[in-house]
Parts: sequence; C-alpha cells; structure tokens
Amino acid sequence: MAARLVSIINMKGGVGKSTTAVTLAETLAVHHRRRVLLIDLDPQTNASIMAGGPERWNAARKADRTLDAFFDAYATGEKPAPLKSLVDKQVTDLKDNKGKVDVDLIACAPELRYVERDIIEKFVKQQLHLDAIQKRICQWFSQGLKTMTDSYDEILIDCPPGISLFAEAALISSDAILVPSIPDYVSRLGLIAFRRRAMGMIRDKRNGAPTTMFVLATKYDETFSLHRSEAALLKENLGASMFDLKIPQTVDIARAAEWSETKRTFEQKYASAAPVIQALGNEFLDKTSSLAMAA
Repeated sequence: MAARLVSIINMKGGVGKSTTAVTLAETLAVHHRRRVLLIDLDPQTNASIMAGGPERWNAARKADRTLDAFFDAYATGEKPAPLKSLVDKQVTDLKDNKGKVDVDLIACAPELRYVERDIIEKFVKQQLHLDAIQKRICQWFSQGLKTMTDSYDEILIDCPPGISLFAEAALISSDAILVPSIPDYVSRLGLIAFRRRAMGMIRDKRNGAPTTMFVLATKYDETFSLHRSEAALLKENLGASMFDLKIPQTVDIARAAEWSETKRTFEQKYASAAPVIQALGNEFLDKTSSLAMAA
C-alpha cells in the first residue's frame, strides 16, 4: 500500500510546526510501528536538525544530499539525483526495545530559499508564467515522491511558513494537511484566510480531488482564558477537522527538541509530555484512517 502524504504548514512561524512534524513522526514509528519518512521543506532546517542531529545534517549538506541540491539541479540544467537517494535512514535519537525506530529523513538547507528564486528567474527568462513554473515544480516533486511511496506508511512534509512554490507543490501532492496553530485571535484569522485562499487553490490544482485539512492547537495554556475561548471557537467552526488533543506549552517538549548524542527511550526523551505525544499519534491515525492514499 502506498504511503499517506501529509503536509504540515502554517502561514506564520513560531507555532511549533517543525516540532509537531518530528514528534508525530517519532510517536507513529515507536507506538504504531509505522515506517515514516520526514521531508524537511523549510529552509530554517529545524526539523532536519531535531530529527537527525547537527552532525548528520552537516554531512548531508556537504555531500549535496539535501532538498535544495535536488531542486538546484533543475535550476542549473543538470540531471538531478533521484529524490530517494537523499534519504537518511533511521535518524532519530530514540531507542526502542522492540526494534529500530523507522524514521527516515530528507534534510533541507538554508540555500533552498535562493534555489526557488533561481528557478523562477530561469523560467521567467524563458517566457514561462508563474503557473507554468509551479506546474513544473509539482511534477519534479511528485515524480520523486512516487519512487518512495511504497517504502513508507507515512510521509510527513514540514513546509516553510507562508506559501511558496515549493510549499504549494507539497500541498498539491498531499492527501491531508495538518495546521498546527496557537489558539489566539490572529492565528484564527490566519486559518480562515488559509481555508479560503490556499485550500481553494489546492483543489483547483488537483482538478477537484479533495484534500482534507486538520488543525491542531499547539503551545496551549489551559490557564489562559484566551486560549480556552479561541480553542472552543475553533472546535465549533471546524468540527471533526479540529483535533480534540491540545499540545501544551511545556518545557519537556522544548527539551525533547534538543538533539541527544546518547540514544534514549520515548519516555526519557519526552518525560511528562510522553502521554500527550503518544495521544497525538493515536488521534492522527484515527482522523486520517479513512483518507485515500497517494497514488
């Protein structure tokens, strides 16, 4: 069965997007024995370093085994390496008595933001419109993904904040979109705009094929009345598309994001937050179980 593709995105940064991507990948691998591929599409590279550690990330970058190198080949007219050749196997700092933790990674580097500009500049000079450039990027990305979907159960794509051509390519390729969001007024307005504009664009580019959006409250503080009221409004407006689980603002999740050279168990890594992160994986599978898998 082909992997399910899920893009993780928000229009703004600082909402725990990359942390959500990594923690979800790890709990799916540990507690559900899922084979997970994490693709870092964010030039900030937080997911790459959290999941694989700085040493492994540096090695991939020096060897041109990062996503920016893959796309840069198209910008320079060279033959790109197969996307699957960029995969770093079993990167997590977790250990598991039941076997190896199946979290693989395609890392990113800060140069990706410049590669996008170079691609646009190259094809604009060839008189291509932006929609035609977007279509080419989607083709490159989807063709690369198709070579790997049979090797995984879940492919999670950590998108950059906002909408870029690369982020759009990921969203168009995805079976579902997960939006981590702090429950506040500004974030709620951003979600409304995303549903109205981005989801409409995605539906059009997928020729009407549906993509499901889910929203997850992050950095939630139960003692903060604004968080309680905004989370309730989101649930009222979004219904089943809103996760029941709320990821709390806790130091143990922040500490878990720091790479450990010593392998550790899930409970050691996430400490008091371990049950919450495990619940995230449980609800994710409940909500996405009925989705059609990627072709």
